[in-house]
Amino acid sequence: MATRKKDFDLALVLKAAQRCKQEDGSISMEEFLRAYNELCRFFKLIGRIFGFVAKDLEDKISILEGYVDRNPDQYRTVQSMIDHEVSNNITKLRGRPPSGSRTLLRLHRALEFILAFMRRLGRSSDHDRTSYIASDVYKVTLAKYHPWIVQKMAVLAMYTLPARKDLIEMMCKQDYEEVLQLLIQVTTAAQPVYDITQKLYADNGILNLP
Repeated sequence: MATRKKDFDLALVLKAAQRCKQEDGSISMEEFLRAYNELCRFFKLIGRIFGFVAKDLEDKISILEGYVDRNPDQYRTVQSMIDHEVSNNITKLRGRPPSGSRTLLRLHRALEFILAFMRRLGRSSDHDRTSYIASDVYKVTLAKYHPWIVQKMAVLAMYTLPARKDLIEMMCKQDYEEVLQLLIQVTTAAQPVYDITQKLYADNGILNLP
């Protein structure tokens, strides 16, 4: 489905992020993927160069949804997925489809960029250029995993991004003041999801899956 301006729904992301972390500390795959389906719109709207990122993320969401559908018990949470794949020695699987752990790791890395960008966006002023914010955040997050030529293209493309107020009014369904509040709420709700996932991967020695 085509992504239109003012199509990004931060309230939907917030709702899914709040439901993602379960009472026992586990991370719901269903809610994680629900949030990420909406976050793909963010990448489509932030700039043309990130269209390839959005397409890659959509492909990975589809792979994970397939795992959840076929094996709901093993893939109900991020923890159960990693436990299943580590115990069966399939985390490094790169075939078609690749392992769930390898696939989710790519979404996890992109989430680091999204949360850092949203946090900086929320703290900036109305007239700050989001191009500088995005490029600064990109250089210390997603750029680590992209080849040199992609890094250069991404930074150049981000220089076309407008001031904060213009970007928000162009991208988001909610009005400007509501978005500023939602940025804080989304990053607050989603950061524990990122932190728990980061620790799970680190504890299992799979943070650098090829």
